[in-house]
Amino acid sequence: MRTWGGVDIIARRAVAGLTAVVLSACATGLLVACSEPADDGVDHLDVGIVPVIDVAPLYLGIDRGFFAAQRLKLTPKPSQAGATVTAAVVAGDEQIGFSNNTSLLIAASKGVPLRIVAAGNQAAGGDYAAIFARDDSGITAPSDLAGKRIAVNNLGNVGPLTVNAGLEASGVDISGVQFVEIPFPQMGAALTQRRIDAAWAVEPFASAIKQGGGVHVVMRPYPLIAAHFPVASYFTGTAYAKSDPDVVRRFRTAMNRSLTYAQNHPAEVRRILPSYIDLPPEVAAHVVLPEWSPDVGAPLLRRTADLARRYGYLTTEPDVARLTGG
Repeated sequence: MRTWGGVDIIARRAVAGLTAVVLSACATGLLVACSEPADDGVDHLDVGIVPVIDVAPLYLGIDRGFFAAQRLKLTPKPSQAGATVTAAVVAGDEQIGFSNNTSLLIAASKGVPLRIVAAGNQAAGGDYAAIFARDDSGITAPSDLAGKRIAVNNLGNVGPLTVNAGLEASGVDISGVQFVEIPFPQMGAALTQRRIDAAWAVEPFASAIKQGGGVHVVMRPYPLIAAHFPVASYFTGTAYAKSDPDVVRRFRTAMNRSLTYAQNHPAEVRRILPSYIDLPPEVAAHVVLPEWSPDVGAPLLRRTADLARRYGYLTTEPDVARLTGG
């Protein structure tokens, strides 16, 4: 499967049902987690991912043999939304998953049994993630976004969380901001058609919106919240973490090596992007890459949880130390 987005609102709308199924399975003790038999001495792992730029280190690690060196054979399983990945991992259908941290914190606050096992990526500067407005909109500064309609790919998740936090850091009253759920690939058209006032987009969609012309950047929220803000993580179900701790340890070792390699070899990242995303090489050559580091950023995960609760995306504070294995 190849997709520019990997983030589809159709799958997001199934979150409530998926969470209910997972929690029901937890209550009845039906959750199982197991990797494929390792008769060849190699453990086979299905890894649920959303095919975006952020997971490039996983593909690089496979390509460079970092996982093979840890006696692991990975099969990436692309999905259209992190909620689907989370349900598959906790149910034991996939052993490892990748999801944005806001979704993981919301799930953990609801009692979904998860464990973060490796860092995913951190937000970069520049236009890795930015809010765009039309050149003729009159919106030129964060203060102009008060009371405006801002497109995000998902409601009640990482997009509005970072927009709200960035606006508050800029001294803007967020009470009148209206978030409109629009898939990333459709945001440029929504701006042109004046269905929204501004759009929060991440790469490679930020580049696509800029290439469409007639827009400018109003705000880059992530750096206003914190440097090296942790966007996503690799995780597993707590049942699998307990039943196969050595496999999890070896995955973390290989993943950390892959993250470090990706950070130090951006040309290699750009080379591998078109192999799993329908991204033209000329676009891959210029997109703003995220940051990659083995640090899961636990203090900033707590900050994310605090923001999510502040904005009403969760009502119960998750145990971040338990989520990160601390």
